[in-house]
Amino acid sequence: MIKPLKQLSVRLYGEEIGILEARAGKMRFRYHESAKQPLSLSLPLDDRWYTEKKCKAYFGGLLPENPSTRSALARQYKINANNDFALLAAIGRDCAGAVSFHPPDEPIHLKIVFDAQRGIDPLSDDELEAHLLSLPEKPLSLGRRLSLAGAQEKTAVILIDERIGLSKEGNPTTHIVKPSIRGYKDSVANEYICMEAARMIGLEVPQVAMRRVNQTNFFLIERFDRAVGDDSVKRLQQEDFTQALGIWADDKYSVTFKQCAVVLDQLTRPALNRATFVEQVVFNYLIGNCDAHGKNFSILYTDKGERTLTPVYDILCTCVYAGLDQTMAMKLGRTSDIHKVKLKDWESLAKQLNVSAELVFNTLKRQANALPNVVYHVTQRVDSEIGRDILTFVSQHCLKTLSILN
Repeated sequence: MIKPLKQLSVRLYGEEIGILEARAGKMRFRYHESAKQPLSLSLPLDDRWYTEKKCKAYFGGLLPENPSTRSALARQYKINANNDFALLAAIGRDCAGAVSFHPPDEPIHLKIVFDAQRGIDPLSDDELEAHLLSLPEKPLSLGRRLSLAGAQEKTAVILIDERIGLSKEGNPTTHIVKPSIRGYKDSVANEYICMEAARMIGLEVPQVAMRRVNQTNFFLIERFDRAVGDDSVKRLQQEDFTQALGIWADDKYSVTFKQCAVVLDQLTRPALNRATFVEQVVFNYLIGNCDAHGKNFSILYTDKGERTLTPVYDILCTCVYAGLDQTMAMKLGRTSDIHKVKLKDWESLAKQLNVSAELVFNTLKRQANALPNVVYHVTQRVDSEIGRDILTFVSQHCLKTLSILN
């Protein structure tokens, strides 16, 4: 029987920067003296040991949240589904950002740029479809040692020259694949329409596509935490707002806009990033995405040492699904019902984010005037009933929003 690890080598861009340790069933983390860059705003460089309470937000936030996904991983690796340390030991080779987890005695390879052509195991159409259909029982490419946060079933792949494949050991993935969400009509088309509308409205958006393999639809999105060249892949460090704030993933719906302002103030160009954040918040509201919580906003660490907001991601018009709660993940002012937002709520948002009310109102007016036409043009490219539902909602919602601004 293999003795379980008690320590993990934590590596950033391939270089060991600290040790994650399991003691009495709890995690603790310490940076090496040579570490030059912190993993998270919530874990600044220090020579002390960070306790489980302090480090769980970042490390636990790298792992999937879906209980069935964690249970399947636990069965595969014969570990406890609630043991974050054991899960990172099992699947922490390719996480969000540039961090990875290794046995302490594993040789350190300071390889930053990977050969994409040699790092891919191409999948045939039948293999890809079987892989997508098996995600509920075999999540995250079981055996590939990769981790993706979030509640939705998905996996990460490499896309090179239009070939989709699985990552060979140690190589970064380049794209995320999401099959349809069970119980939610045309979720693939829904996310595609919303993301393309965001692009056309002027937000920064990763490349996305709707694909079909045999009889299975899926959503393909480029990873913004990877820099892909002609034949190479490089990891980029990132973290979401819950990680940056030191809030556990289970409490992602507790994040407030006032707390988001704390993160924004620590970015390289706070004023610019606050304006970008307002654009993102307004778009989520107008498109009808009530599930924009603390893990759906993130920070990217650039090669130049700057911190900036990432492109938008995980945007769905949740309001078209009758069975879903219409309560917004983050209150606007004192209002949580997306249908009851008033002018004073937007004024409150401006104060919380330390921006002018004029900036918020101008963003609302510009997007609300443009979005119905934008959504119309996107839906013309998508043969899906959900597109018509989204267009109806957005048109009515934008009209109502404009009426409270005039």
